[in-house]
Amino acid sequence: MKSLSAHSGWAKTDAYLKTVLDTWQVVAEALQSVPEMVILAILPWCLTPELYAARPDYIQSLADFIRSRPVQPVSAFMRQSNAIIRHDVSAQLARITAPTLITFGAADQVTSVRFAAELKTKIQRSELLIFDGCAHAALYEKVEEFNQKTLAFLQRHTGAGAAKLTQSA
Repeated sequence: MKSLSAHSGWAKTDAYLKTVLDTWQVVAEALQSVPEMVILAILPWCLTPELYAARPDYIQSLADFIRSRPVQPVSAFMRQSNAIIRHDVSAQLARITAPTLITFGAADQVTSVRFAAELKTKIQRSELLIFDGCAHAALYEKVEEFNQKTLAFLQRHTGAGAAKLTQSA
């Protein structure tokens, strides 16, 4: 592996994140719809209130996109979220040797920068990038900046292969 990107990641689920996930499970079961749960219960955690206020058309386009995708059964979401609740890779972080880009939104309440120090400290060849004015999904809030900075990281760590990729795009 030439490089790794960890966007809004964490090493081990803490009590706060477990509570958020427990809530999403309750909403998914109550609605019996993963897409609607994502739109109503997850998106507000992933995007800033400022984005909701400034770009309701964009929020609607994300909701429309979510509704257009194949539907994940509620039972599959429950298994996935239970796996996230049990998530603990703390002991494995030091084994990561690839250059790693770690990103967070400064306003992320889900994983937030509270996890940044551990990731940055334990992943030896890591770079930390915080996106101001973003919540959990900086890639949807500051699309151009996120893509530019991520691509720049990839180009620094993959050499000619990334340059060829950019030229063909």
